Amino acid sequence: MTKYAFVDGGFIYAMVRKTSEYFAIDLSRNKIDYRAIAGGHQRTFYYDALPAQKDNESGEEYERRVKRKREQFELVNRTPFMHVREGLTRGQNKTLRQKGVDILLAIDVFKHATSGHMSEAHIMTKDLDFFPLFEALRDTPVAVHLHCYPAETSSELMALADVVVPVNPFKILQWMHHQSKDSYVEWNIALGDVNPQKLCMIGNYEGLDFYIYQDDDMPFVGRAMAYNPSSLMRSNRWEHIVDAFEARVGKRVHLDQLNR
Repeated sequence: MTKYAFVDGGFIYAMVRKTSEYFAIDLSRNKIDYRAIAGGHQRTFYYDALPAQKDNESGEEYERRVKRKREQFELVNRTPFMHVREGLTRGQNKTLRQKGVDILLAIDVFKHATSGHMSEAHIMTKDLDFFPLFEALRDTPVAVHLHCYPAETSSELMALADVVVPVNPFKILQWMHHQSKDSYVEWNIALGDVNPQKLCMIGNYEGLDFYIYQDDDMPFVGRAMAYNPSSLMRSNRWEHIVDAFEARVGKRVHLDQLNR
């Protein structure tokens, strides 16, 4: 089975910024470990372009941004089996620049899908512009895995994928090996150590129930019946339980019913 990954660099950049906001932490000194993204794929292609100069930005400031981007490209290219596919920078219009990168990604995916080079296409993006590509891939034997942030990805795009792999703020912390990645959720809480009284949310994971409980005087408690059901997760926010679990198992939890 041949797995190729196609990564929208703009999506990664946006997710790092969102992760910083989500946890209210500074990630400016942390770097993505691209081996974590490339691992498990025969080849990984990373799509991005040099930045366009902003209005009222000095030449020196712009050159510093270009230098940082080139250093990032070099880091990606140094990662085994990972390659930068660089688009063109078109003036100061960010949309035009990103569109060029998107087209390059789409052409590469379809080329490999129709040439028999790969059996699985792992596409990391949330951009609805790829809807025609995903529709076209349904007419090929290639299995399509969409790596995205489900909370901000259209249901139409996710419905076209064979598999949806969550990439959320907890996954970004994992890729950065950030010291706080395990501090938001307590894992492996014994069933006998807590006595949750209030069932406030029911979801589904792998065909079995995913429960979120809450006591009046304690944080939220999560229990995945399809994943070590005798072990619980605990956090001050139920969203953290769901996101941390998805980041750990690499699969979605579908929250079907709210009881609050």
